[in-house]
Amino acid sequence: MPDLPLILISAAAVFLSGVVQGATGFGFVIIAGPVLATYLEPTLVVPVMVSLGFVVTLGVLYHGRRWVDVRRVWVLTLAGAAATPVGALLLVSLASGTLKLLMGAVVVATGLAMLFGLQRATRHERAVSVPVGLASGLLAGSAGVAGAPIILFFANQGVDPRMFRANMVFYLQIVNMVALPSFFVSGVLTADVLTLAAVLLPASLVGMGVGIWLSSRLSAVLFRRAALVVVLIAGVGAMAAGIAGL
Repeated sequence: MPDLPLILISAAAVFLSGVVQGATGFGFVIIAGPVLATYLEPTLVVPVMVSLGFVVTLGVLYHGRRWVDVRRVWVLTLAGAAATPVGALLLVSLASGTLKLLMGAVVVATGLAMLFGLQRATRHERAVSVPVGLASGLLAGSAGVAGAPIILFFANQGVDPRMFRANMVFYLQIVNMVALPSFFVSGVLTADVLTLAAVLLPASLVGMGVGIWLSSRLSAVLFRRAALVVVLIAGVGAMAAGIAGL
């Protein structure tokens, strides 16, 4: 377990990421994960963030359940679930610095692509869902940032915002359900992980509630851009920590 100052910093990070998640439908692990990875080991950060992400988004999934389109995302979900245990093996096989660099690079690339609106829709969505899901599953198990490829994929396809949010959470919940037992088998779902997740859960839930409250009171465009700037800063920090640890 980290000491008290690091726990307080972690609580602030998950609160902020919860605000972004509640307001925009993305950002919980993508923001908090890289922040925590600058001072904690990935073998602790990844299972903690996956555990928290599973719990805090249950309400979002329930609220948006009517917008979940299982027929559209079942191939994506199966591919992601299949690759997640392989990612969990990478989590315990790769060096800490490599994992931090991977996490930061994926987050920065995602943030830049969204910030500049890079988009090229494909007409073969189901076929493309397979490599996207496989990449997401590998990242889910190894770096905890399963949402990064899915965010870009859905944005690229111009998915309706309500369906974007609901399908994203549905997908992540299924992948997380596979990731958690995979972490247990690989030996990283420890008592320290569960304790830290429990300690950070209240800040995560409060942040999520604040974000949902803000979502109808602030400019969605401005809030989204501000969130992407935070994503980029978090990602660069994780990359720097990864390079320092190589």
